[in-house]
Amino acid sequence: MLSLNKLRINLTLMNTGVLIGLLLFISIFLYVVLSVDIETNVNNNLKIYSSQLANNIEYLEREQEGQVTTEEERQGYSEYTRSLIQNNISYAIFNQNYKSLDQSPTIPLEETQLIEIATHYFNNNEKYFISNYESGGTDYKICTYMVVNKNGELKIVQAMKNMKPERTLLDNALRMISIAVLVGASLSFLGGYFLSGRSLIPIKKGVQRQQEFLADASHELRTPIAVIQTNLEVVKTSGDETVDSQMTWVDNAYDEVTRMGRIVEDLMFLARADSGDVVIQKESIDLTYLIKNVTEKMAPLAGKRGIYFINTLDDDLIMAGDEKQITQLLVILLDNAIKYSNENTSIQILGKQDHLGITVEVMDQGIGIAPDEIDRVFQRFYRVDKARSKTEGGTGLGLAIAKWIVDEHHGGILIESEENKGTKIILHFNEEVGNR
Repeated sequence: MLSLNKLRINLTLMNTGVLIGLLLFISIFLYVVLSVDIETNVNNNLKIYSSQLANNIEYLEREQEGQVTTEEERQGYSEYTRSLIQNNISYAIFNQNYKSLDQSPTIPLEETQLIEIATHYFNNNEKYFISNYESGGTDYKICTYMVVNKNGELKIVQAMKNMKPERTLLDNALRMISIAVLVGASLSFLGGYFLSGRSLIPIKKGVQRQQEFLADASHELRTPIAVIQTNLEVVKTSGDETVDSQMTWVDNAYDEVTRMGRIVEDLMFLARADSGDVVIQKESIDLTYLIKNVTEKMAPLAGKRGIYFINTLDDDLIMAGDEKQITQLLVILLDNAIKYSNENTSIQILGKQDHLGITVEVMDQGIGIAPDEIDRVFQRFYRVDKARSKTEGGTGLGLAIAKWIVDEHHGGILIESEENKGTKIILHFNEEVGNR
């Protein structure tokens, strides 16, 4: 079980690691996409603002020279610059001598700094020169754009944006992504640990059943081996005795060998069944004939205890199944009925067919089964009356084999019993039933 718990933890850690890796990849991808999108939008907007400011240079020149300007021009320019300020955009417009033609009420950088940035424009081949500048612990993005007026004079336009809101947005996004990764990893670990525990339950039960099965098998085989050894030791120490005088001990050893052989045979059958090596060869079976045939062969065994069979069977009970396995199923049920029946009683076998399928009932008048034991009789090596089972040569594996045969034929098996009154075993086969 320790190895299973270790496997559970390893599976949980592996799944959590995979999820964390996936979340980190998605988070980094989203963060990069968001960063690029913000940078691109800001750059494009600054280019547009710079271009629109350049369109107003002629108006500013006429305004500075005292030439006539229209009210519409003044109002349009004023509204546009106000919209820039509302959008957190600062601006400055210089002539070729770096004299200011106009600028926003507040500029985050000194004019000397803006001029220094503008001088780098000539070293770039781009129409719009986008630069990042840090001042006072704050990041700014500046777009520099130069145009030449109709007189051949150079004008410099700069649009600036404080990137603090965008940086705050990215920081918040990174924080939220980090929290999401942490929460996702925690939920993945807890959920994975819980689900892996649930998924290992059948494995643990299987390992436990295997351990119990091996312990029971060892116990069941140890008893006949001990009996055989003890009886043979008696024979061995009586070298002067004749074979006839030692037949009691020889018979005891022989009986235990026979019983051990049945145990080994049943164990081998269940082992093959568990590994899937027992193949069901389905064919059309006349269940009515099969039941009559089995009861006839077992009648002498039942007769030794004064027990007789009563068959109440519909004609032509036809089903699809493995005749060998169905025969083994019937032998197991009837053998158990004989072993646990009281002497001079009857065992009734009822067989009928309806629109749901075929039902077979085996009813005895034996010791019965306690209510709390009915669900356990299909367990391997479980016996209701252990003393009687060993006396009768039972292995404790018969009903486990019977249950497997019924399940492989897509049928059902049900036990109804009352202590000291008898037991009824009900078989039902509801698939592949037809008329021959």
